Amino acid sequence: MDQVFNHLIKRATPQPIVKVGTPWQCIPIKNDKQARDTTEVHMSNQGFNELAQFDKFMNLEVVWLNENQLTSIKGIEQNFRIKHLYLQKNKISTLEGLQNLKHLETLSLFNNELRDLEKNLLILKEFPGLTTLDLFNNPVAEEPYYRNRVISALPQLQLLDRSIITVQEKIKVEAWYKDFKAEVKIKKKGQKKQKLLPSQIFSVGEKILYKEVDEIKAKREQEKADEIERERTRIKQKEKTFDPNKFPTNELKEQLRQRLHDNPMSLVNEWEKGKLKKIFKSYDKEKKGSIQQDKLQGLYGDLMNDIANIGKVPAVTFEKFKEIMSEDPLPWDSFCFQLNHVDFQRAPEEMLQKKIDEKYKEFNRRLNAGKKAEAKEFMIEAVRLEAARDKDEHKLPEIIPDDNTKIRSDCFDFSRYKYKQNFTDTAKYLLQ
Repeated sequence: MDQVFNHLIKRATPQPIVKVGTPWQCIPIKNDKQARDTTEVHMSNQGFNELAQFDKFMNLEVVWLNENQLTSIKGIEQNFRIKHLYLQKNKISTLEGLQNLKHLETLSLFNNELRDLEKNLLILKEFPGLTTLDLFNNPVAEEPYYRNRVISALPQLQLLDRSIITVQEKIKVEAWYKDFKAEVKIKKKGQKKQKLLPSQIFSVGEKILYKEVDEIKAKREQEKADEIERERTRIKQKEKTFDPNKFPTNELKEQLRQRLHDNPMSLVNEWEKGKLKKIFKSYDKEKKGSIQQDKLQGLYGDLMNDIANIGKVPAVTFEKFKEIMSEDPLPWDSFCFQLNHVDFQRAPEEMLQKKIDEKYKEFNRRLNAGKKAEAKEFMIEAVRLEAARDKDEHKLPEIIPDDNTKIRSDCFDFSRYKYKQNFTDTAKYLLQ
């Protein structure tokens, strides 16, 4: 019976009518551009009790909302460019929703229902540019020392409740505040100080900003830790301990010297190893300085095709090559050392001639295009390949200089190479 009675009472009680105020009614042309260009709206005395659709009006600076039925200031949080806000003669009981309006200069709130001056002052302190404030005809204006407390909390104010704040008044308030603070301190002595929560200190925008800053800091610290770990791994991999198997003994040096004398094409010199290093790196995708055994097949194929253009190819089968390069994973220094145990031979003449023709063709193309530096590189590679092809024809005699200095055998010396008769004057010009 009681439930039926309560239901009938509820039906008989008139429900409050919600009237929403929007700034679109203030502009003649209703589109996004017009909304962005609007800096002032007048929405006074229209009887609405809620605000909505302010998100498109991001450049608002002056807003008139006086003489309505507003109970809160929700709906304009995103309009942070507002400087002058008129909310007098409403039913506002809280300042929640103003925190994002950091550029406020004028705030009119007289004839409202604001209570608890201390709580409201904490919010008003967040507006450093606030110079004009009206709070009369509110319950807060009836609290003890109302005017002195407001002037002390907001020293930047110039006009309070339509009354100018003079310099003399500020001096008196400052002196009064020292005594007032001492009294409050005595009253609160022995009481536990209440610590403010972060939600009471920071605005919504500041909370989001601090959260993003913390995420960025954590990300950077993680990236720095990853970089340090990668550097440690790289240094650890690069650390070389003495291994007699990776350094030629005197006996091996003598064997290599004899092989170089008997057949220079059977051994790769240091310059040629440098050319082969580019091929080795192409199989080291993770840049660890080593390759796995399953990559040897491709590496052997590139050596057989003379991708490095050294004019030499392995004279051993893949099985023999794999047996020599048995370390897994195979680092570059081991590969470089084990190349001394691999027999090489001159690349097939047909392959060499094809490469030579291609190099000279690219040389002429670059030369005709005016790219002299690039043309020179192709010409030098072509001459090196010709030297490899005609090694027997241009065999170098053993020369011992007068000053007994050693002659390097690990590089190509153009000054000692007897050029062919058909070697053009253009190529000689490029070598100057």
